[in-house]
Amino acid sequence: MTEIKRYYALFAAANLVTFTFIALLQIAKGWLFVAFLAAMHSGIALFIMAKRRMLALNQSLKRFFDRVFFYLALYIPLLLYKGAGYMFPQHYNETMARIAMLAVIAFSAAASLCNAVRLHRFMFGENLT
Repeated sequence: MTEIKRYYALFAAANLVTFTFIALLQIAKGWLFVAFLAAMHSGIALFIMAKRRMLALNQSLKRFFDRVFFYLALYIPLLLYKGAGYMFPQHYNETMARIAMLAVIAFSAAASLCNAVRLHRFMFGENLT
């Protein structure tokens, strides 16, 4: 396996691990939440490793990593809302929070998959259609 294929495999694995466990975090409770949180952060660490190695080969790949980090940042407002819900439970709307979370999970998972496909096409010279 060539070096660039290994780096793409690292990127794809990081994508799978991170977005799978960030989705599972939304339904986890107790010690399982902690385990899923650690797994999600290991996926982010894989992204960082892949980014360092891939950008050493080609700086034009940076935009693909920027998109991934944007998709991860979409979870921050939801996390803040959930935190505010603990402090002000009378103003927390559980239904709205679940709908927003499902929308963010669906969008970020689909967008990260498209991003991985575009990166593959860019790296291996396939035409974008």
